[in-house]
Amino acid sequence: MGHCYRPRSERTIVLCYHSVHPHKWFLSATPDLFEQHLLWLKENCQLIAFEDALTSDRVKRTKPSVAVTFDDGYADNYDYAFPILSRHNVPATFFVSTGYIDHHSSVIERFRTLRHTEYEDIRPMNWSQVREMSGAGYHFGAHTYSHPNLAALDRDNARRELTISKSRLEDQLGKHVGSFAYPFGKPRRHFSPETIELLSEAGYSSAAAVLFRGLKADDSRFQIPRFFVQKDSVQTLSEKVAGSWDIIGLWQERAPMWATRALSPQDFRSTSAGCSLLRAY
Repeated sequence: MGHCYRPRSERTIVLCYHSVHPHKWFLSATPDLFEQHLLWLKENCQLIAFEDALTSDRVKRTKPSVAVTFDDGYADNYDYAFPILSRHNVPATFFVSTGYIDHHSSVIERFRTLRHTEYEDIRPMNWSQVREMSGAGYHFGAHTYSHPNLAALDRDNARRELTISKSRLEDQLGKHVGSFAYPFGKPRRHFSPETIELLSEAGYSSAAAVLFRGLKADDSRFQIPRFFVQKDSVQTLSEKVAGSWDIIGLWQERAPMWATRALSPQDFRSTSAGCSLLRAY
């Protein structure tokens, strides 16, 4: 397993998974690896709900706080992740695209195209499964209706994506939905100050981005950073929780737009160009 980093107690981290499955090419973790993640997190961290990430008391903690989240709404979240989370009593928030859960044909085709795969690999949960998980205490947040790049939409279409997904979830679950996750999630590239304004107008109270660093005390509740989990070993997971990857988040925030398009976070570990960029910040 290698050396695992000991995280500082004042840190708050949000993790973003997508698919937990034995063999999909785009999986975030296999079921066995996901369970290893949860076992390490339970031993070394305080596991909290995403909704509590900004209110967690840093002063009194003896361990860092970690929130587990999922994006999109794949059926394997119900088939594999839900039983493992339940077995270990770990809280989690699932951000779902409601057109996807509705099995709307154009949204299904969009996910199939985005993942370059066939229907079975991107098969979504259904509303009965979502309600069962919600009834078991798991949180659900909106992830738009059709999973567009919100920054590329005009104001009216962006508003519709935000309001329809929220009302659809609330109708199905019979409870208030206040949390949201931006599709794709990169600041500047996938959401803008106007997007945040629309979120507030729609009645959301928090929103999750994709930014590889821990939370800071002055972070906006509409731009909560999250680490993607991409087949991470337990050692890599421990590095992210401890702060070894936070410099990537700094680069994502400060680098020019062309550079953020040219390199993904994984490139930092595998290219000399990534190492040079990291040293520049």
